[in-house]
Amino acid sequence: MNNEPINGARVGVSGAMTLTQQDLAVIESVDRYLSDGLALMEWWNKTAPRNSFAERFELERAFNRPDHSFGFFDRVQLDHGMLPVMGNYQDMLYDQPRAPASLTKQAAEWMRDQVREFVLKYFMRVSSFRQPEIYVESERHDPPPYLERLSWCPVPGVLRQGFGFSQHYYKLRETGEIGKFPTEMESAIVDLREIGEKYEWIVVKVRIFDFKFTLKPLGPNGLELSVPLTEESYLVLTRDFILNKDNPSPEVMGRYGFGYAFIKNPAQGVIAFGPGEFDAAIELISFEVDEKGKARVEMVFVVNRPERIADVQIDPVDWSFSLADIFSLGMASRLLSPVKTALDKLPTSIGSFDPVYTFISLANSLTGSQAAQQLCISRKQLEREFLAQHFSQHYTTIVGSLLTWRQIPNWLDSNALPEWVVSGKSS
Repeated sequence: MNNEPINGARVGVSGAMTLTQQDLAVIESVDRYLSDGLALMEWWNKTAPRNSFAERFELERAFNRPDHSFGFFDRVQLDHGMLPVMGNYQDMLYDQPRAPASLTKQAAEWMRDQVREFVLKYFMRVSSFRQPEIYVESERHDPPPYLERLSWCPVPGVLRQGFGFSQHYYKLRETGEIGKFPTEMESAIVDLREIGEKYEWIVVKVRIFDFKFTLKPLGPNGLELSVPLTEESYLVLTRDFILNKDNPSPEVMGRYGFGYAFIKNPAQGVIAFGPGEFDAAIELISFEVDEKGKARVEMVFVVNRPERIADVQIDPVDWSFSLADIFSLGMASRLLSPVKTALDKLPTSIGSFDPVYTFISLANSLTGSQAAQQLCISRKQLEREFLAQHFSQHYTTIVGSLLTWRQIPNWLDSNALPEWVVSGKSS
């Protein structure tokens, strides 16, 4: 049992569960990122109804256009200073009942009750999904490790999309005790109606599947650099982010949803902006059921504008070994392992730089800013591309969840739900 105080709260982890240094680093940062997240949500709730963004621009899908969508740039005052932000919003139809006009009221009430249960209890458990993939069998044995990179033999893979959530830490409301969810409970996200009742907050982790950062320095038909962003983000949810309102107006039968503030990963990686690397960010997802049973979904994303995209360490020794491995098919590191181990103990890095923003700055310096004005090679354009990627990811997640939503005839019949929905674990 660990009873060390964290942010004035008592930590208690039962059984054999222990808190690692990374666990403690995440827990200790909850208050800071939660405070920033609540400030961002308050700013959004004041700014969006007035449409008073400093800069707003169109952000649409070419297929199945949303009813309402846009991106924006602005500035938000936080406790520790003014923060330049950007974000996107989209509103789209989710589903509607198919019933005779004489049963509209009953169908709308049924839809409201189903959406409430699905959104507040199961959505975060089933928001990731697998795409069908084609696999061509081959008559081969596994090649030796040093030949794997040259092999054309097909390798079966799993392509997941959407948002994959898992829960990790909590703070109890009555006692203030901080704990860690058991491993077997990580995928079964708690009923969000318990946040504010049983839990002061919970911390979850999200993996945004199939999220890539793509840069085309030589134009749309030129060389493309695509970097898969496989980082995971910690998120904190409190009652302030949970939406659970029955009959909020005569035209609306219910509004249900959730949101969260992002927590920056304690350890800095090569990618300086993206999943797990936001200085301050929120996500809000809300569903509304109208008097006719039509369900709509709104999605909001607000994040700090990046100061850099990548953080590449200038390390001649590491670069030399990596290059040698390429030309020796991995043999260099194995043959010179004692030398590499000795050099790894020395401070061989001489700094870092951002190759993405360096390229943008250089291109505009050499062209007198014509690269930005004529070729859209600018930080702002890159930020818009990032928002477009996140915009698309929102859509993919919602459409994927819709396929799951329609599989279940009655979300209120918990005994009839398949195990993968209840546990949040799919193959």
